[in-house]
Amino acid sequence: MVIQVPDQGLTEVERALVDHVGRGEWLDLASGDEAADEASMRSWGESRTCRASVIRDILRGRLAADPDPHGLRLRGARISGRLDLENLATGVNLELSDCLLEDGILARDARMARIALNGCQIEHPAEPPLDVERLTCSVLSLEGARIVARSDAGAINLVGARIGGNLNCAGAKLRNGSGTALLADQLQVGQDMYLRDEFTATGGGYVAVKGGVAAASAVSLNGAQIGGNLMCYQAELRSSSGAALAAMRLQVGQDMLLGPGFSATGTGFGAVYLSGARIGGRLDCSGAKLSNDSGAALAASGLQVGQDMHLHFTATGRGFSAVYLSGAHIGGRLDCNGAKLRNGSGAALFADVLQVDQDMLLGGGFTATGSGGDGAARLVGARIAGQFSCAGAELHNRSGPALAAMRLQVGHDMFLTGRFTGSRGDGAVNLVGAQIGGQFSCAGAELLNGTGPALAASGLQVAHDMFLTGGFSGSGDAAAVNLTEVRVGGTFSFDPVELAHAADPHRQIAVDGLTYAGVPVPVSVRDWLRLLREGTPRYAAQPYQQLAAGYQALGHEREAREVLMAQRDDQLARTNPGWLTRLWGRVTKVTLGYGYQPWRALLFLAGVVAVSCVLAVVLGSHGALAPPGNTAAGRSCTVLQEVSVGLDLNLPVGTSLARAGCGLSSDPASVAAAWLAATGWVLRLSAWAFAALFIAGFTSAVRKT
Repeated sequence: MVIQVPDQGLTEVERALVDHVGRGEWLDLASGDEAADEASMRSWGESRTCRASVIRDILRGRLAADPDPHGLRLRGARISGRLDLENLATGVNLELSDCLLEDGILARDARMARIALNGCQIEHPAEPPLDVERLTCSVLSLEGARIVARSDAGAINLVGARIGGNLNCAGAKLRNGSGTALLADQLQVGQDMYLRDEFTATGGGYVAVKGGVAAASAVSLNGAQIGGNLMCYQAELRSSSGAALAAMRLQVGQDMLLGPGFSATGTGFGAVYLSGARIGGRLDCSGAKLSNDSGAALAASGLQVGQDMHLHFTATGRGFSAVYLSGAHIGGRLDCNGAKLRNGSGAALFADVLQVDQDMLLGGGFTATGSGGDGAARLVGARIAGQFSCAGAELHNRSGPALAAMRLQVGHDMFLTGRFTGSRGDGAVNLVGAQIGGQFSCAGAELLNGTGPALAASGLQVAHDMFLTGGFSGSGDAAAVNLTEVRVGGTFSFDPVELAHAADPHRQIAVDGLTYAGVPVPVSVRDWLRLLREGTPRYAAQPYQQLAAGYQALGHEREAREVLMAQRDDQLARTNPGWLTRLWGRVTKVTLGYGYQPWRALLFLAGVVAVSCVLAVVLGSHGALAPPGNTAAGRSCTVLQEVSVGLDLNLPVGTSLARAGCGLSSDPASVAAAWLAATGWVLRLSAWAFAALFIAGFTSAVRKT
């Protein structure tokens, strides 16, 4: 070691420091178990004091020309004056442990090796206590440091700094009453960044920006780049005027961990603001608590996550949304199982045009309580490549839908097996125009809406099976369950534990345009027909035609005819036709089963024939029949001849051979003959009519459905 300026008026402590730098040893001015809290630091006198200018000269090589590679290592000292390292370029490591720097550190544009300020108390009355803007170093460690400021430029100013290795702020306590606690916009970290292990950052107030002022954050990482992981578990971030964590356009090469034990309390746009951020690995918020009384708890529009995103957290927001993921893209799963989201004046989860490359899970005790027309959870136009599960979820909204997912696209199955309570006409669950690539199940679900539909799903497309086996209760002008124009590629399973409309029992379900494979199960044909007739808002032909086609495809012709006859009944009852149409409908229903049972006309024809025969026999015995020219009283025709006359009364033309020699009596005084002649014409017309009806029914000429 060479001391170039031995007579520079160095104190004993400073000379010892120079000596230890030459040997690469720690100069420890504190006893091993001494507390290094703020109160004890302020009591340190001259024997524990080192001038900042001496440290600067050592790092410049003026006092220690050949420093050991370990560099300057000082513990338990009071550094007097501001440590000015601005524009300094040195390869000497700087390690200050449990030191008091009342005038802070200035290292703007410096190029240094390792910097460690672990356990230090760093202050300044007006300037940023740690001002290292555009600093370049290999490692920066602030583990356990306490930094207090009243500066609009930050308690720590790391704007544009470049750190080749790790940035470690584990256990650090940062507080700024007039600005941001950790200001690190455009920061570049080659490896990991740690804001963990009881790390706290408290910011507040407003800072001057171009064109005006802006709210101060607790931690600002806007445009920062972290090559490795960003770990923020067991940390508390708080801002009284802005975001707790402002990280717009942040880039993290690997994982970003905001939990467990992470707490962020902010105001304004978001407590945690990740709009446009890119996370190469996972984003894990498990166990975090985010709150904002004037905006979103998590604002992450346009967020891109390369792998899974875990939101097992509590988020309380106000205004537009509690969790805002509009336009976000998640490369793996979006797992929100067990999350608790709440917003008293807007959506709890707003995720329009969200893209999830695997599954999206809103189960395991997930709750979302929102307000307003956007819904408790809003997924309009979202795309989920895998499964979408709300198993066991609870979504509540007193002034809008619980789940608003119009035009949602799900690649595989979708499960709504929780409780969904909504209001207004949009539906407790709104799936209008959605597309489900697998099956859609509401087994065990409970959908409730006091002023609108329980399930609004017109235009929904389901590639496989659809299960409506939960409870559905609605009200208002729309049907409790709206399935108009729904396409189900597989089985339609319909067996709800409850299906009710509070205002009108005819608005339980709307199924005009609903298509499916086969027939509904396990509901019976009679129960389904009863629902179509008594539980739908208006008559529609398509639901009956769909059901009849299903039974015909199964070879169940009897059930198919029953369905089509029920359709005609419903059509006549609810379309208000004219009286002629109603009369014709009654006639064809009784005589032909609306054309689907033409054998009924044959039965009526057989009845007419039987009546004719009986009438001919009875009246013949009273003188109505006699051989031609015979007017004598009494029976003169045999019974066989009388029966033949009865048969001939129903023939359009000709007579039978058996009645030869027997006809109506020519006695003008025979009342029986007059009756038989008159009724004969009526019976013949009836027989002709029933014969014509049979032919019309057999050829489907009278089917109007």
